[in-house]
Amino acid sequence: MMDFNCGISFLITRVISRGLWALAFWVGLTCFGPNAVMAQDTEAIRSINELRQGTLIVRFPTQKAKIDTLTALVARSSDPRQKQAFEKELQETLAERDSLIAEYTWAFKNKYQFSKAAYFFDYDAHDLNTARYYNFDGERIAVGDISEKPLYYLYFDRTEENKMDALIIYNRFLKKVPRPFPNDFTTGGINVLFLKLAGKKMPTWRVEKINKRLFAFWDTYKTE
Repeated sequence: MMDFNCGISFLITRVISRGLWALAFWVGLTCFGPNAVMAQDTEAIRSINELRQGTLIVRFPTQKAKIDTLTALVARSSDPRQKQAFEKELQETLAERDSLIAEYTWAFKNKYQFSKAAYFFDYDAHDLNTARYYNFDGERIAVGDISEKPLYYLYFDRTEENKMDALIIYNRFLKKVPRPFPNDFTTGGINVLFLKLAGKKMPTWRVEKINKRLFAFWDTYKTE
């Protein structure tokens, strides 16, 4: 009988403990959840209005490490066939890099109007204060000319959730701007055949999408 009573006592205690934990979870969600969401919304709204007044700086990937490695392999290789293979891969990598930069440069110059825009190369990313910045005409611009207004950065990156290739916007402190701010611009949902029929290239479509979504969000939450 004593064992039975002890078992009942343990079961009641466990149920009460679980009930109190659930109650505490509900109270926490009720009290802090809306505040957390509100803080995130506030940051997103502030960011869209800052970006509108500031500059979006694109960090272009250059594949510098790969290119440097292939260049060294070509120089060191004594086997003609191996040297030719390295040279071919090097030329393909250079062409891929140059094509990406050229196509996105054209797209931002002609299709992006939400804010001012500039770019720099990823090998300068170790210090954003001394990085070399350019406008989309290829002209060098001084950090002081753009730093008086808010700065936001667009990186060729990967999404946190599913690691998809995406263009992601970060604030001046390289912190990802949270939702509902438009972000994580992937290539999902686009049909390559549609692009060909429309006479568009992927970079143009992506930049147009970024521009459109930023304007739509700003139209809803603009403070000016």
